[in-house]
Amino acid sequence: MAKTEIEPIKAIRERFSKEIIEFREHSERRYYVLIDKKDLLKVVNSLFNDLKARYVIETGLDTPEGIEILYHFSFDNLGKVVSLRVLLSSEAPEVESISPIVKGAQWIEREIQDILGVKFLNHPDPRRFILADDWPEGVYPYRKR
Repeated sequence: MAKTEIEPIKAIRERFSKEIIEFREHSERRYYVLIDKKDLLKVVNSLFNDLKARYVIETGLDTPEGIEILYHFSFDNLGKVVSLRVLLSSEAPEVESISPIVKGAQWIEREIQDILGVKFLNHPDPRRFILADDWPEGVYPYRKR
């Protein structure tokens, strides 16, 4: 293990050794953890409720491999950020909403839904957020294809 690892990072690697597809230390302050979407709620719950990481934001990208959603969590007292990565199919991008665990995720998930067309399953309020009501269905401004 890298000598820059801190206790929460070690805990993530140990607790989720079977769920982690790829673990990358980008710098001593930034870690990227690729997981399967089926494991998302379990890992988010542990980060947020057990390890007390602060939810920062979600971001979404249209990549050649599919739609990637990144869930950014901070360990503020340590100056470390862990970003969970989930790769979704471009044809039918859907993933469970984390908003039942992290209430602050509701708004950004609605925004990502509008601009990338990701369906957040079990979201408490899946209405459009930033696009006009008359925006054409199936047209997503941040999609490359």
